[in-house]
Amino acid sequence: MSGSLDLRSFKIPLGKLAPQESFRTRQGDVLSYRLYPAWSEDLIILYHGVGSDSRYMCVLASALAAAGLGTVVTPDFRGHGISLPLSDKIKPAQLEIDLEELIIHLRMQRAVSRITLAGHSLGGGFVLRVAVSDIRTQFANFVALAPHLPLSFHSFQEGFGGWISLTEEGGFRVNMPENFRSGQEKLSYSPEFLAAVQAPEDLVARLQSLRPALKVLTGTDEEVARPEVHRQIFTEAGVPVEILPGLNHLTLVSKPDAVVSRF
Repeated sequence: MSGSLDLRSFKIPLGKLAPQESFRTRQGDVLSYRLYPAWSEDLIILYHGVGSDSRYMCVLASALAAAGLGTVVTPDFRGHGISLPLSDKIKPAQLEIDLEELIIHLRMQRAVSRITLAGHSLGGGFVLRVAVSDIRTQFANFVALAPHLPLSFHSFQEGFGGWISLTEEGGFRVNMPENFRSGQEKLSYSPEFLAAVQAPEDLVARLQSLRPALKVLTGTDEEVARPEVHRQIFTEAGVPVEILPGLNHLTLVSKPDAVVSRF
């Protein structure tokens, strides 16, 4: 089942939203995140997708923390949140550098034992990228929710559920209706940013070779991705993949009961 991505029923409950915090990297940039504490030394770093920032991850983040699975941190990618004015024409390894800077900052603030890296949509694609990268050994587990894959994988619904449009330069635009905008959205992505955030073209071969502790979750009612293609790709890669009934691209993170139990 597929269709156009519908934002009308999607709400960010302010009562669950953690305050925005910031830190300065050793390169001098100021980036932001939100933290959902738990009585645990385990840490879950949970990345957002396109258009918005860490705000919309608050329901899933607070549910994971409440379940005692770990303190949850929802970073804002560079060029989102407090760093929205920064250019997204970045070098290929910049987002991995930012992630390592965040971990250094968090370890200075609290005791950290195991780290799970998770993400939704474009953030899920970043999880896949890190899972087969040189910094993968810093993480105990990886969870990718409806992950973004390179166009060559043919894993998207026709028209991307109406959510994004490709640009001639190789980036894309986010088609967010005016009445859902607050002025804090990021509505265009450069080819450089996409190259820095998405999984490599040889993802399947790398997953087969490296066998990271990774699981993939996608909803049956996905409007952006094609669940059957996710199942095919990740089964071939030897990665556990579940297609969760009744969930679409956004309810995968806004109705977290089925997802929390699988972390």
